[in-house]
Amino acid sequence: MKRIAALLVLAFAATHANAGLFSDDDARKQIQDLQTQVNAQAQRIQILEAGNKNMLNLVNQIQQLQQDLATLRGQNETLQYNLDEATKRQKDLYVDLDTRVRNIEQAKAQAAQQQQASVQQTLDAAVGLAKNGKNKEAAAALTQFIQANPDSDQTPVAQYWLGVSQTGLKNYKAAQSAYAAALEAAPDSAIAPDALYGRAVAANASGDKKSARAYLLQLLEKYPSSDKAAIAKKALLTTN
Repeated sequence: MKRIAALLVLAFAATHANAGLFSDDDARKQIQDLQTQVNAQAQRIQILEAGNKNMLNLVNQIQQLQQDLATLRGQNETLQYNLDEATKRQKDLYVDLDTRVRNIEQAKAQAAQQQQASVQQTLDAAVGLAKNGKNKEAAAALTQFIQANPDSDQTPVAQYWLGVSQTGLKNYKAAQSAYAAALEAAPDSAIAPDALYGRAVAANASGDKKSARAYLLQLLEKYPSSDKAAIAKKALLTTN
């Protein structure tokens, strides 16, 4: 605005200085032209000032946006760090949990192996007594094994050898029960034809020839490829 006032003063002074050279109409026209120029300059100045103000506002907005962007980047970095830390903790937790589970499974497997080995050793010792003719001791040990391990896959073997021991003790009824238990528990196992042959032997020893023959025929029918089948054929031929 100071610039506009200065222009008006200069224009007024110039008008008065040339008043004597021009007529009144010419002077008025020159004043009007000069006023128009002054107004035009004033408008340009206002436009420039407004533009400068808008530019300043734009600069301020850009600076604010830059600050907001920096803040968002900082927040994003914080979130990313927290996410990375959470992922790491989760991974560490998973590894720790997996290690614990594997340790438990290994401990269970080792315990099962040790238990199985212990069971096998106990059975082997009892069967050894039966093979050495110590039938009384074998019968007691095998009975104890069966009671302690009713669900073991070795129990049918123990039942068979209990039948052998009871046959040696001439407890034929008990022998028949032991052989029958072995057959029922494992009808498709390798011990099954031996148990069926044992029933025939116990029946024959007790004087039940009919049952003995029936067990031998059953052995030939169910287990024709077994070793005991060949023995059963010979036994049947001798009884004819």
